[in-house]
Amino acid sequence: MTITGYGGRPIGLPKTGGRQKGTPNRATLTAAEKIEALGCDPLAGMAGLAMNEKNPPELRARLFIELAQYIYPKRKAVDTAVEKASVTNFITKLDPGSSDDSNQPDPGA
Repeated sequence: MTITGYGGRPIGLPKTGGRQKGTPNRATLTAAEKIEALGCDPLAGMAGLAMNEKNPPELRARLFIELAQYIYPKRKAVDTAVEKASVTNFITKLDPGSSDDSNQPDPGA
């Protein structure tokens, strides 16, 4: 059963068919095959340029940043907003002869 006016799969019905998750598309696969056929390893090339002390420090730093994402996970932004402190008021009755005790039973009766 589909929603009136909308085609396609009913809500809650799992996906069937199609490309499996993680499968590269044709363009990506073709590019990877061409690079492999040339005997080129882009990661090794970047690492070589980053390690070469003759290259400018700006270039080396940028290459190290690019290479690091293959080894270390990217950090998510941290919310540093400070929440307003909440105030809780407690009312404590210490005087047994208080006028607010009119609903309490009289202990002498």
